[in-house]
Amino acid sequence: MTDTTPAPSVPDPGAKRRLWYWEDYTPHGAKPGELPPGGDLAALRLGLTLAAGTAPQMWRFYRTPVDDQHAGRGEVSDDQAAEHMALALFAMHQQSKTTLMHHSGIRFGTAVRALHERFSTEAVASRMAAAAQARSQNAVFFHLRGLLSQLSVISQPIDYTRLLADLKAWPWPQSRSRVIRSWGSAYHAYVKEDPAHP
Repeated sequence: MTDTTPAPSVPDPGAKRRLWYWEDYTPHGAKPGELPPGGDLAALRLGLTLAAGTAPQMWRFYRTPVDDQHAGRGEVSDDQAAEHMALALFAMHQQSKTTLMHHSGIRFGTAVRALHERFSTEAVASRMAAAAQARSQNAVFFHLRGLLSQLSVISQPIDYTRLLADLKAWPWPQSRSRVIRSWGSAYHAYVKEDPAHP
């Protein structure tokens, strides 16, 4: 069966938008140089076990526009669910850290490759494969939680804005395939050896 559902639109990079929560703490954010308060992170971690929209403590952190069609039926959109997941993962990753775990430009696959310095390559590769084979947002969220918990151990940041885009793309097979290829190419990136040091 052919997938006819349109993929989410890619925002215009030049267009102004409200910053995502984790972007508030970047040099161009609303609170540059600060770290997210512990109370915020505790509220956001509720999203690890509660579904999108069901934790009132998280409502003030959402920045995704509300879809009236879904809201009228007591539902959340895929984009809202993706932001909920990204917020919860960020809060788990950021907990007890003295530096910001959101870092623009650090691809998820690249960050996961750094786990090889601390964890077995086979175990990391297995977790990465399980995440890539997930077929729903909830399933990939489960696997991302395990990987980001390990990234937290080594204080390895990632680009959460990019991860949010990946989660938004997940419900559509074609978009999901592009995300998986991106993760794989970054995770298995070939690094040319220095010819002076074979």
